[in-house]
Amino acid sequence: MIIQEGMNMMYNIIAIEREYASGGNEIGERVARWLGIPCYGQEVLRRAAERMQTSQDRLLHLEETTSNSLLYSLGMAMKVMTGERDGLSEEGALYVTEERVIKDMALQGPCVIVGRCAGWILRERTDVLRVFIHANREYRKKRAVEEYGIAPENAENTLKKYDWRRSNFYHANTGMAWDDKRGYHLVLDSSAMGISPCVKAICGTAEGK
Repeated sequence: MIIQEGMNMMYNIIAIEREYASGGNEIGERVARWLGIPCYGQEVLRRAAERMQTSQDRLLHLEETTSNSLLYSLGMAMKVMTGERDGLSEEGALYVTEERVIKDMALQGPCVIVGRCAGWILRERTDVLRVFIHANREYRKKRAVEEYGIAPENAENTLKKYDWRRSNFYHANTGMAWDDKRGYHLVLDSSAMGISPCVKAICGTAEGK
């Protein structure tokens, strides 16, 4: 592993899963700025699309339509374990490619990775801090309207749609419940704490303070 000069962190990789409009992306970016390390979110998808020679829109569609039974035949599981893409469905090939991208990112040095099962993918490493960000529905609907331009009358359905997609993708690829708090070191309520205190809590934990 390459460690950046001057870094002295208990956790070199911070993997954040988040409910839609809970502020998880903003928190990840601010944590990265605080610690002086890169933050990867959409970059995972961009690199995966480049490796698979397809568009990011196509990969987003595959993520959204992932089947809960995607990887859980013995043959599929073995292919994923060995990193072999031949014979996998498009969805399976996407997961294997994103897995490789995330592992490559982690090998380059300390970073924040938002979404895409990063904590699970890097579960064998002992220097990965797994974080889940959630918030109450009114807070999230307000952020969806103000930050993402969602029409107020569509906010509730938008929350449900994106939470379902993230939960389904996570379960399909890991066999675990996306929002099972036992899978994380830190579970933070951004509506109760605020964005800045969440950032401070994550940075303090990563630095061992």
